[in-house]
Amino acid sequence: MKVTAAVLRELNKSLSVEELNLEAPKEKEVLVKIDAFGICHSDYHVVTGLAQQELPVVLGHEGAGTILEVGQGVTDLEIGENVLLNWFPYCKKCQACTAGNTNHCKTYMRMLGQGKMLDGTTRLTDAKGNSIFQLSGLACWSSHVVVPDIICTKMPKGTPPEVAALIGCAVTTGVGAVLNQASVHEGASVLVYGSGGVGLSIIMGAVLAGAEKIIAVDRSLEKEAMAFSVGATHFIHADENTLQNVKDLTDGLGVDYAFDAVGNPKIAEMLLPSLRERGMGILVGVPPTDSKIQIDATDLFRQEKCMTGTIYGSADTAVDFERFAQMYLEGKLPIEQLISKNYSIDQINDACQEMLDGNIARGVVTFP
Repeated sequence: MKVTAAVLRELNKSLSVEELNLEAPKEKEVLVKIDAFGICHSDYHVVTGLAQQELPVVLGHEGAGTILEVGQGVTDLEIGENVLLNWFPYCKKCQACTAGNTNHCKTYMRMLGQGKMLDGTTRLTDAKGNSIFQLSGLACWSSHVVVPDIICTKMPKGTPPEVAALIGCAVTTGVGAVLNQASVHEGASVLVYGSGGVGLSIIMGAVLAGAEKIIAVDRSLEKEAMAFSVGATHFIHADENTLQNVKDLTDGLGVDYAFDAVGNPKIAEMLLPSLRERGMGILVGVPPTDSKIQIDATDLFRQEKCMTGTIYGSADTAVDFERFAQMYLEGKLPIEQLISKNYSIDQINDACQEMLDGNIARGVVTFP
């Protein structure tokens, strides 16, 4: 079938919106009509070459849609079901999975991480018959995709596709960082560097955890209202006085938990000085490959502080996707507040640029 997709053919170049050929699903695969996908900075890491991916490739790892066709051997998915696409499926059998660390399962990453299906091939070709890679095995910056059935997670009835799409990355990464990795305690003080989709999701998670003081930091003043809309109690405009402003808001002590939602090594180095004694700093944003940070070992030792990271919110996606969707439906997670602007796929380059400008939380592309 013919599909419309955003293709990256050269690093640091604009995406081209093209008509591609999509093969029918093979065994244990499904055809999904994409209803909505989010514009995530992690996708743009491919454009810059920070995330190494063979080209040409259709980007997109944060999407949701409707199943149109199922291949042989698919038993737990049906035509017409609404699904969220999971860029990090797990096997339930390896050492990581049996230890409860499903977000570290490597079973499917060899092929999906290369932008291929599990049989080592792709389902997309261009007009000349050339293969097109599918980022993370998804390629959801497209009108339709063929993906392995293990990538699909059914959504509770009534979950809007744009909300489901954001649960597939930003929400799970941010809320999961708070609830799963940091285990933020009730009454805590929380600091969040960065108020994009992930940072705002961290704020929502802090509200769920019962944090008392939630301080958002961002270089864009446009983010202040967004941060307050999802539960921040304070906002700091990032400048050379940021650390002092954090101390002023916390009686000179620092916060219990500090999150880097940006993935910037310089921000990561600010986590430790932002903490009070026995505080925890958490790296949430994706840092540049092989980047290094310097910390004050004496401060770490004497104040018994902790630094850690989290990938995909340390989530068990089979549980957390549905949990977060249900929280949204119950009014506990205002995920719709993350959506700053809706686009068509023809506006994909504008959507990427506005994401880079830092003045929106999450841009979402929807299809009729």
